[in-house]
Amino acid sequence: MKKLNIFLLYLIAVTVFIACGTREDELSNEQFVGTWNWAATTGGIGNINDTPSSTGIQRTITFTDAYIYTVKENGATVSEGTYNLLIEVTPNEHKEKLFIDFSNYPDVFVDGIDSSNLYLSDHTNDGYSYHYKK
Repeated sequence: MKKLNIFLLYLIAVTVFIACGTREDELSNEQFVGTWNWAATTGGIGNINDTPSSTGIQRTITFTDAYIYTVKENGATVSEGTYNLLIEVTPNEHKEKLFIDFSNYPDVFVDGIDSSNLYLSDHTNDGYSYHYKK
């Protein structure tokens, strides 16, 4: 009986270890991987409409399949680190959306993504929307 209890305890421990080691809840980042070029920022209190030509800023954000990101402005790295994809409820719309949690950069919600366009938003009152192109 004592050996059976030890075996069951061992089996439970192995099962918990394996379950904790898998990332089944991790969302796929496949559609994000690559370098995205900033095309426009809109919104805010003054309802801005900034573009690379109006600001002189060439911004890129690169996502790797290893969940590493790099943001560059005019070729210089301004932020780098890791990112996670989560499903969160937006504070204004109260809807579930994909959320990018950056380790060293402002977090954003994904308003849309396809093979050539990425739309991000900070979803705050008078917040900004960001458009990137591949």
